[in-house]
Amino acid sequence: MNLTHGYILVLDPERLHRDDAHPLANDFQYPVFVANSTEQAVSRIHQGAPCLVILVGNHVQDWSPPLVNRLRQHDQTTDMTIVALTNSASPQWNYSEEIPGLDGLLVQPLSMDILRSLVESAFVRSVCH
Repeated sequence: MNLTHGYILVLDPERLHRDDAHPLANDFQYPVFVANSTEQAVSRIHQGAPCLVILVGNHVQDWSPPLVNRLRQHDQTTDMTIVALTNSASPQWNYSEEIPGLDGLLVQPLSMDILRSLVESAFVRSVCH
């Protein structure tokens, strides 16, 4: 698979000490890379920009403007879609409109149909621009 536009990057710091497969890594036709830190995510982006980045977290700092800006610093990331994924019980989920560079917000629980649609849309966006 072409690393330039054919994978999904999930940044989930909560997965730092877990060895099992990430729940978002299932049922996609594109490879999924799960990063446990911003540094790991940025390193992976420098190898090739993903079509979609999912920032998992229940706090605004998990998908803050400095983080989004850092992910978008690479030349190939202009067509990359970045979304935040949070829990519906989190009081922070309604602040996503204030974060420049964030393309959207997903609130769990999330259906696989919605997630597949997002992945397909992000892939098309990345190859058509």
